[in-house]
Amino acid sequence: MKWNRIIAIAILLVSDPLTIRGADAPRRSHARLLEWGPRAASAQQTPEADAGRSRMRTFLVLRISEALELPDEKALQISKILRDTDDKRRDLVAQRRDVERNLRTDLQQKGTDPNAIAKLVAQANDLDSQIAMLPESSFRQVQELLTPEQQARLVLLRPELQAQIRRNVERRLRERGGA
Repeated sequence: MKWNRIIAIAILLVSDPLTIRGADAPRRSHARLLEWGPRAASAQQTPEADAGRSRMRTFLVLRISEALELPDEKALQISKILRDTDDKRRDLVAQRRDVERNLRTDLQQKGTDPNAIAKLVAQANDLDSQIAMLPESSFRQVQELLTPEQQARLVLLRPELQAQIRRNVERRLRERGGA
């Protein structure tokens, strides 16, 4: 029974939520997850990178759902928070890239106003701060949905999840370097 639920959640996570649910069926998408580790503002938005993030989110949702024994409704609420967070992160990263492009252009031009450059630097720093705070903000939003006992279990689970994410990222980087 436990494996049936895990398999069902995994299928729902990788499927398009609009094709899964009917008009009167409850939402069944757990597709977005918190990324509780550090994120580089200049991370590439490639299909390969998106697929990797999707797999990691799926892994996290399954681990969190299992560890906290979450009912489907809570998992759906958490899924929405995580999806919104991922969308916000993508928007902020795109804005950061625009600022970087503008900085490069201004630095290549002679006689650029130092105040204009300072303004772009401040924008980049602000965007970096916002990107860095997304995981913590999402974590807090998820905690608000949980009982105190579930919050405690999530707090205890968090370092383990972070370590697993770090190991997976390091492994993927080694694989790319050796390829």
